[in-house]
Amino acid sequence: MEETAAVRARILEEAARLFTVRGYAGLSMREVAEAAGVSKAGIYYHFQDKENLFLAVLAASLERLEGLILSARQEGATAREQVRAVMRAILAQAPEQRNIIRLASQEMARLSQAARVSFGRLYHEKFIGRVEEVLREGIARGELRPVDARLAAWMLLGMAYPFLYQAHEKELGPPAAAVDLMVSVFFDGIAR
Repeated sequence: MEETAAVRARILEEAARLFTVRGYAGLSMREVAEAAGVSKAGIYYHFQDKENLFLAVLAASLERLEGLILSARQEGATAREQVRAVMRAILAQAPEQRNIIRLASQEMARLSQAARVSFGRLYHEKFIGRVEEVLREGIARGELRPVDARLAAWMLLGMAYPFLYQAHEKELGPPAAAVDLMVSVFFDGIAR
């Protein structure tokens, strides 16, 4: 059983790496099998097809993100402190991990409608919904004015989106360096 779990983990790790480099359409199951050191039949033992493997990679990333968010929330008492900790945790991930978030948005159109719906539910539950919770609780405590927490969460994460691209690091600098400005702009704006 442990060996099976280890093989599955190795397949997911290699698939994540290859999907972020090659994209969904540019990657074959044979290439994943070779990179993971298993037979093609071994891949299909664990994953029904490429779409199933891709969704498993995305789900593993969302599980990791949810863990980061839950841990980061314990670092602050206010919504602002929690948002800062969440953004630091997300942007402190290795570039390959940050790329998976970007990859999901770029490749969704290639998946079946059922897969998109399934991923959308998981994305909301594990990621967007967790950020919404921070904002909704801040509103309830009177720290933030009453706004649509869902929309505000999307706006906040939209500010972080360019930092998910490793290619932008030369132009924008290290993602962690932008967190304080991002949080300040989100909570205070940039007007004088």
